[in-house]
Amino acid sequence: MNDTTYSLEWRGARKSALSYEDIEAGLVSGDLHTLYKIHVNGKWLVLRDFVEQQRPLLAPPSARNLTPPPSWQLTPPPSMPQPALDPLPRPAADPLPRPDLHSAVSPPPPMGKAATPSLPIPSLSPRGKAPKPVWFWPAIILSSTVCVLLGVVFVYMSATATSRSGTQGTAETKSEEKPTQAKLRPASVTGKEIFPSALISTATVDWNGDEQSAEDKKTDEDAQLRKHQIPIYGDENGWLGVNLEGLKIGMQVSVEVAADGFMKSSKWQGTITTLSDDGRATIFPKVMWDYDALTKVRQQRPINVIFSASIDGSALQEVTETYTLRSINDCLFYIKGDKSGNNGTNLDFLFAAYVNEKHPQVQEILKEALETGLVPRFDGYGSKDPKQVLQQIFSIWNALQRRGIKYSNEAFTTPSEAVYCQTVRFMDQSINSHQANCVDGSVLMASVLYNIGIKSHLVMIPGHCFLAFDLTPHSTSLPVGLETTLLGNDDITDVKNLGFLPEQKIVQEYTDSVKTFNQAMASGDESIQRYARKLQSGDDPQFGLISVEEARKKGIMAIPFTMDK
Repeated sequence: MNDTTYSLEWRGARKSALSYEDIEAGLVSGDLHTLYKIHVNGKWLVLRDFVEQQRPLLAPPSARNLTPPPSWQLTPPPSMPQPALDPLPRPAADPLPRPDLHSAVSPPPPMGKAATPSLPIPSLSPRGKAPKPVWFWPAIILSSTVCVLLGVVFVYMSATATSRSGTQGTAETKSEEKPTQAKLRPASVTGKEIFPSALISTATVDWNGDEQSAEDKKTDEDAQLRKHQIPIYGDENGWLGVNLEGLKIGMQVSVEVAADGFMKSSKWQGTITTLSDDGRATIFPKVMWDYDALTKVRQQRPINVIFSASIDGSALQEVTETYTLRSINDCLFYIKGDKSGNNGTNLDFLFAAYVNEKHPQVQEILKEALETGLVPRFDGYGSKDPKQVLQQIFSIWNALQRRGIKYSNEAFTTPSEAVYCQTVRFMDQSINSHQANCVDGSVLMASVLYNIGIKSHLVMIPGHCFLAFDLTPHSTSLPVGLETTLLGNDDITDVKNLGFLPEQKIVQEYTDSVKTFNQAMASGDESIQRYARKLQSGDDPQFGLISVEEARKKGIMAIPFTMDK
């Protein structure tokens, strides 16, 4: 094959820069399956069809218009602090053991038949009766005795051979009738950790759309299982389930997953119709999570999860494992791949779940922005004037500055073995604590902008996040960047006390805020221009341009506000 590389997509996550050999290797190892979509010649195909037809080349993704946005900067950007998202060590792989290979009972060697001995025959005289010698009668008696003894030996050996043959047949029959010993192992997309933020924000997401990957839900139009792949049954969008080994076609299987306090006992029952070559299948019951309880998890805690299954009415030994239930503030954004770091899953769009345009404090911020007198109303793109749009954004920036929010990178993220994650403060947590790191400030600002209809983006670059926005509703150019970590650079008066300030002081605070706002745009734009191609290609998971609007279209819901601390 040639050295063309391809992009694959599954459950909204993309794997990029894969050669055809990488794809074949992934299919054989089970890291990939044929339900992935592959980008070929400018369109997405089902991977199964591409591999079977061996289509030649992948057309490079068309680049978006790289025209830079209007230059609003007044001063060059200052040097920016770059909070780091420390990479975490990858865990050693824990492959499932193959089922035991039971060797067949070896048949005993064939039994031979005893040869009939030749008996002495007395010679007959051709002429009348010959006189009998003296030894005649003793010889007859001896010969008869030998014949009787040989007959007894023959009968004994024949009976023994028949008995052994019958025993051999019984052993072979029992060996054929004995089923392969089935085994159960827990299956979890995120290792031995559960992320409430991911469960809540993706609760209604159907990663495959109309296409079905679960064997018990497939139609004739859906892609069929390829060799070396492990079939999936149940909830194709599930996060918890079991791996079963030693199955046979036609078996009746029941699987149950349970955990006290955060889910109801969840079951799947069905008939096995498709298996991998070595008798394996993965089953995800539709887990009935208690989403209200998950929303209130503010600190990580242990949780016991019980996995059980029965096959043709016979229960397998259940497995209980202690998982870590992560805080609702922990955002899962990347699932690690194999030991070499390949075949990981990028889920950075889950950061959009922390953008909450319906949060009750959004209206408080908009009210304070109007009280500054910088804009008469918030109508998003209603004015059709980019300068008016920019003025609305600045008034929100100014109102947040008057809230006294400072940059802080104190949000500690607990390391994980199977994934990369980042602790993110909710809007009320940032405002009440008067502090925000790069992600906190970006989701805070995006929540307010998206509420008034301005298209917002979260920009991810190595070790950092900042905000971007479109100045026109149907922009084809790159968005305008805004470095939200500069929010706390100015100490300006709370909007409630503006009426007590002299006009000169008000003008000075406004001038300082404009200067910082322009610096924040200059810094954000410089980063966007520098990483433009990587941000748009999606080939490198360290770079991302996450559109809040597109995330909502995918079904990524905002994590609901709760008063629980």
